[in-house]
Amino acid sequence: FRVTDSLSDSTKPFTWWSCLIIADFLYYWFHRLSHEISWMWTTHAVHHSSEEYNLTTALRQPALDFLAPSFIISSVLAAVLFPWPLFSAHATFNLLYQFWIHTQLIPPLPLVEHVFNTPSLHRIHHGRNLRALGKNYAAILIIWDRMFGTYEPEIREEDDTKLYYGIIPQLRSYDPIFANVHHFYHMIMIQTKWQKWWQVPFRHWTPNNASCPEVSKDSKMNPASKFDPQPPTLRWKIYAYVQFAVLLFSVGVYLLFDDDDAISRFLFGPGLDVAWGKAFVAIAIVSLALWTLADISAICTLGVKGTRSTRHSLLRSECARHTVILLVLVISAFLPDSEPQLFLTMASIYALFNASSLLMLRNELDEEKDATTTANIVFADAEAPLVAEGNEEQGETKVSDWTWYKSKKYQ
Repeated sequence: FRVTDSLSDSTKPFTWWSCLIIADFLYYWFHRLSHEISWMWTTHAVHHSSEEYNLTTALRQPALDFLAPSFIISSVLAAVLFPWPLFSAHATFNLLYQFWIHTQLIPPLPLVEHVFNTPSLHRIHHGRNLRALGKNYAAILIIWDRMFGTYEPEIREEDDTKLYYGIIPQLRSYDPIFANVHHFYHMIMIQTKWQKWWQVPFRHWTPNNASCPEVSKDSKMNPASKFDPQPPTLRWKIYAYVQFAVLLFSVGVYLLFDDDDAISRFLFGPGLDVAWGKAFVAIAIVSLALWTLADISAICTLGVKGTRSTRHSLLRSECARHTVILLVLVISAFLPDSEPQLFLTMASIYALFNASSLLMLRNELDEEKDATTTANIVFADAEAPLVAEGNEEQGETKVSDWTWYKSKKYQ
């Protein structure tokens, strides 16, 4: 259904340019509401959560975009005016234009910025300095920000402070699963504490009458320092690098060499629709990839918040993940037209390398435990005579020092 057929002929220049302008106008409001309404911020926060600003930031897109009502603003409204193929083409062009503006290498372009969005203006949009919040929502034409009061240039004489990127508060995680769900949790579990539940999806996610703090080295909500944790030891770091490299290699091999859907046909037989088989295999591979990335993220944060129990849990998770991958390799050896010797050899090498790596990491934990135990025993023995002498003088018999040595405080 369209309200008019006067814009249905996509070969007419007027129709083409009208669609470009209206698509860009609708994107401005979709983008602005994505920053102002909690429900829409649940997915858009993923794009803004990076504290770096480069072309990879443009590719940092949400996996759960279908759970937010963004399509109502960006697509449905345009569908009543233009044929879907025409609007879809302009929506794609609108998105592609925004790729090149995610860079710090291009300086401000004053003349261009009277009309068009540029890297300089979009850097402001990704900033978390107070003057950058809620600014420069445009995709292609910056005129919308100038018209609706959200324009902000990158360079101002009265404010030459460094621009910091990311969200408030910081994501403080490399886990892609957490990055995609963290604001859903905030909206449902935290925001409902200061707003009525039926208002939460349509309100801003900060407390009523609250404001974000300025960037400061002492601020916990908006710190000047980047979240940049490192694995606790060289062994953990090497292990994380190797797992990431194996992940990239494995996904690349699957994308390049499974054109004949051999995995799908082997698992489900010829009777199942190929599309369903491919979907199942793709979901399984994505799940394994996310599992791997989540564990690599956990390894990176071990140096910041990793207790011994956390490390043991992580090792158990890695054992389970490697077991699943080994099963996949063994199954692959029996696929039609596969090479059993190759896959079984790969499985053997994979099992040997990762088993030895996990044993080394486990031994490292045991060494740390032994060192801690030795230090505590020395500390306890050094204090014991003083307590014992005091007790003897007072004629009292108290619980020995082994009690507080064995307490959780010293484990």
